[in-house]
Amino acid sequence: MKINQNSQKANKYNILDLFCGAGGLSLGFSWSGFKIICGIDNMKEACETYEMNHKESIVFQDDITKLTPSEVAEKIQTNIDVIIGGPPCQGMSLAGKRISDDPRNKLFLEFIKFVDFFKPKVFLMENVPGLLSMKNGAIHKAILDSFKNIGYNNFYERQPSILLAASYGVPQLRKRLFYLGTRGDIDIKFPPKPTNFPKQDTLNPQLFDTDNRHYITVSEAIGDLPPLKSGMGSEKMDYSMEPYTEYQKLMRIDSEYVYNHVSPNHTEKLIKNISAAKPGEQVDPNYSDSKKWNNNKPAFTVKALGAGGGSTNRRAFHYRDNRGSTVRENARIQSFPDNYIFHGSKTSQMTQVGNAVPPILAMRIA
Repeated sequence: MKINQNSQKANKYNILDLFCGAGGLSLGFSWSGFKIICGIDNMKEACETYEMNHKESIVFQDDITKLTPSEVAEKIQTNIDVIIGGPPCQGMSLAGKRISDDPRNKLFLEFIKFVDFFKPKVFLMENVPGLLSMKNGAIHKAILDSFKNIGYNNFYERQPSILLAASYGVPQLRKRLFYLGTRGDIDIKFPPKPTNFPKQDTLNPQLFDTDNRHYITVSEAIGDLPPLKSGMGSEKMDYSMEPYTEYQKLMRIDSEYVYNHVSPNHTEKLIKNISAAKPGEQVDPNYSDSKKWNNNKPAFTVKALGAGGGSTNRRAFHYRDNRGSTVRENARIQSFPDNYIFHGSKTSQMTQVGNAVPPILAMRIA
């Protein structure tokens, strides 16, 4: 696998990233030669992360419901070829079997509004797979109709795809839903062919790209990062060993230091619970999301921390070091390279990483 961290110079197509967060989608598209013109999000610390890692892009830290497409167009002063983003769709509702003006639909309607205004060649909308079954599929059909009504007719015939990140070179069993819409004069094959597969699979190699290989495991992804005990680490530190897998080498391109590698500080009781848990098991029986990584398998889905941040809720635990994962380890699992630095509080950093689309998955799509 190859990524070009300077490929924005290719400037092939212009990208507008709505609900950009920390910039996972933007990063993957930039690796494929797209020019990231602008990102929009209302989370202050995520915008700081985005701005520091996409220095050539314009960033709007704003409530998108109060920001008009014409204001954005006036600021960027260029055409937009592709719109990407993942509007939150929790609590979406219908009226007359169509997406209504219900406040719960507001963010999705903003995505439609920007696509309608800029009329990009292509748009890519990311969401959770559960969106397909909301209200017995009625929400899904309403989404298709909404885009059909603004001129993306062939989008109606193309089925959305649920993609498994591990199948595209990301060390994580993360599933995400992607709607890809094109103007009538554009034809794109979607989804992309997988590049990775389970070791035990005997699937037809014709299904995969030429660089097909097995799923990347947790230890292959993070095993070279400095070992830490509970409460140890630093926002910037030296590497303690050489990379020993291709994925580790990929993540360390152009990075002299390890950033955002700070372990949470645990009680002795929790450390004992972590030590007693087997790979893949829950560390705290009260929280189904508090699991210990299995070093020989891809990670389960990296999620944002729950309320309070420091609790075991939604916390991943290291397979070796008897502690919770660090922001850098989660970022590696998400396929953010080591020179991608996250800003803000620890809880915010974890949320930014957990909410992102894995950049390598985004690159494959791009």
